[in-house]
Amino acid sequence: MFGYQFLALEHWGNAVTQAEVAAHNMISSQADRWPHLAVPVFWSTQFGTEIKSTGVPSVADSVVITQGSVPDRRFVAAYGRQGRLVGAVTFNQSKWLEFHGRQVERAAPFPPTYQTVDQPADVRPVPAEFPEAPIPTQAATVVVTGHDPSERRAEFVTR
Repeated sequence: MFGYQFLALEHWGNAVTQAEVAAHNMISSQADRWPHLAVPVFWSTQFGTEIKSTGVPSVADSVVITQGSVPDRRFVAAYGRQGRLVGAVTFNQSKWLEFHGRQVERAAPFPPTYQTVDQPADVRPVPAEFPEAPIPTQAATVVVTGHDPSERRAEFVTR
């Protein structure tokens, strides 16, 4: 979903999801095992503002406000990379997080083409301008091969 990258997702929700998949795979036959394909989600409350995120916004090259108002501190920001939705962040708009998570999961187009309630008059993407990361996150450095969990291998790809 995110360029075959290994991602460090340091939120307890991701750990719970990984544990569920691991437990299922330990007690299941090889044919019934699941890959870990959950869309990352995190949330936090900071200074009275509820912030929730789905996908991996930090890999985006563009961002657009799809709902609400930034000055009112109540909005949804959708993040895209190369014409595909890769993440969304909500500020005091958490009821929309599940919807956007499903859009990320199905690789919806970016900028979003769907109509929403409370949509700003000007829905125009701008560059995301994330700082360069000290470790590779923008291109694949590891390729995961195999379609069966017991056959999956990680192979380092040199640049």
